[in-house]
Amino acid sequence: MNNEQHWPSRLVRAFLIPVIGALFFFACHGELPEVPDESSFQKEKLEKLGSLLRNELLTQHAFLAELPPYDTSVYWYLQKLYDQATSVMHLDKQSSINNKWDQERLWKAYIVKSEDRLAFALPGGDFFISTGMLKSFENDYELYALLSFEATLMNDGHLLAQWTREYNTLTISNLIEGKDAPNLLSIEVLAAEMISLPYEATVVELADKSAIENTCNTSLLSPLGLMPTLDNPDFSNSKWLLTRPSYDGRHQALPNFADDACEGRQRGNNYKRYVLDKLN
Repeated sequence: MNNEQHWPSRLVRAFLIPVIGALFFFACHGELPEVPDESSFQKEKLEKLGSLLRNELLTQHAFLAELPPYDTSVYWYLQKLYDQATSVMHLDKQSSINNKWDQERLWKAYIVKSEDRLAFALPGGDFFISTGMLKSFENDYELYALLSFEATLMNDGHLLAQWTREYNTLTISNLIEGKDAPNLLSIEVLAAEMISLPYEATVVELADKSAIENTCNTSLLSPLGLMPTLDNPDFSNSKWLLTRPSYDGRHQALPNFADDACEGRQRGNNYKRYVLDKLN
């Protein structure tokens, strides 16, 4: 399904969505609706949106079967690394007691059958990655770095901030609450656009720093797992890298973000056994 060909450009939508919604409500109610602040999106609300998007994505894509031989190899190992990479985020000790991630909610990893290089995390923790992306790596630390990076985009609020810039907070809030609103956005479209949602280079730099710190705090793996990806010419035109553009001096910045305690970490030696031997 290609929703993008039926959609106006992002620039046009960024103008049309709030204008159409405001005009409708003003005409019907005689006053403009109250636009929620970004801080009103508490984690319980974000988890609801994540569930809606996950259910829609499961209908839009084909997935690697979670059956032998993949259930006890690729899926098991991906979930194991993802649980480890997101352990501190999921535990959420720094947040207020009334705004924490649900500890009973599994942050589940899904594998999309696609040769495109795709990876993203939804609010509430669910993670989607393509077979093409998995087959691009050679070592555990490369996958771990990606898991930390994508989870950071979600957990640190960059994903929500990008949505509110693209579509505005009122539209996102209406989607979560299931309100009928006369705008151009639906859960179906929002889910379809996850593979092409763009971030600014400044956001990528912030995510790099946080993700490297997370890798250092949660594993014995080298935090520089994105370096081989950036050096791989096959990635230059990938959807993943085009929507997460590098910033000037990134190759020098990544090692600088890693503190002394992270130097000399291992690359891991299980990737071929659990992933590549099963997918290739």
